[in-house]
Amino acid sequence: MKCFIAVYEQGSVSAAAQRLHMTQPPLSILLRKLEDELGVGLFDRSGHRLVPTATGELFYLRAKALQASLQAMRRELLEAEQGSRGTVHIGCATAASLFIMPGVMEHIAASGLKITVHVHEGETGYMLQRLRERSLDLIICRSQYTAPELENQVIMDEPLRLALPPGHRLHDRAQVHIGELRDERFLLHSSLLGSGISDMLLRACQDAGFTPDVVYWGVETLPMLLMVQKGLGVAFAPDSFSQLGMQGLPRLVPLDDPALRTHLNIIWPRHHPLPPAAERLKAIILERFAAQG
Repeated sequence: MKCFIAVYEQGSVSAAAQRLHMTQPPLSILLRKLEDELGVGLFDRSGHRLVPTATGELFYLRAKALQASLQAMRRELLEAEQGSRGTVHIGCATAASLFIMPGVMEHIAASGLKITVHVHEGETGYMLQRLRERSLDLIICRSQYTAPELENQVIMDEPLRLALPPGHRLHDRAQVHIGELRDERFLLHSSLLGSGISDMLLRACQDAGFTPDVVYWGVETLPMLLMVQKGLGVAFAPDSFSQLGMQGLPRLVPLDDPALRTHLNIIWPRHHPLPPAAERLKAIILERFAAQG
């Protein structure tokens, strides 16, 4: 096909042979074989020049389109092999969708990468199961895991803040000690697997000499903050949530215990390689955010 295109565009076998860096006889043989294989005549050889037949004109149009398609396919395959093209399925906690993925997508756009990111949200245990089943490539969540089949790295570490209802007695304090909350109703994060925010807070309450009155266990932070704003209890949120600037959210007050911190973790399988696009996305996340861990 490449030889036919060269002969068609050069108008002669000799000129095409020079363009293709080959001798004329083999090129003439290739043209004859192509016509025999197709069962049609592509050139009129009655004169001194090769003149394309009507069938040859049609074949040229199709051949050029196919050549362009093959070139595009080669380019796409190379991009996929290098991780600059593909689809990545990533499980994200809401905080990851709010504070990690916008920066990641900005990097993808600025770098000209052709990576499509498919974000899945849900309960962390369910996402871990999907990661093990390979229907997810990566997970970004709050909980940490020590499992032989998983790699786990912190990508964002920040102080934990106390969310207080409007008009609360501690609302205007610069800092609050966990022991001052012994009579409050707590709204806490569920952590069925691994170690999460609630485990740390329960230990801090016990160290302060009380067991908190937990009236709500939830998965996501934003709904709990809205409940706090309605006066239904106190909750805890990472410092990054104070940057949202959304109306209807409660004030986040610093805690005086520097050990009360939380972090986002990226998790991926240890024993089998990621698809190239997922490996590229993981590298972007680690490069942009691991220094904050």
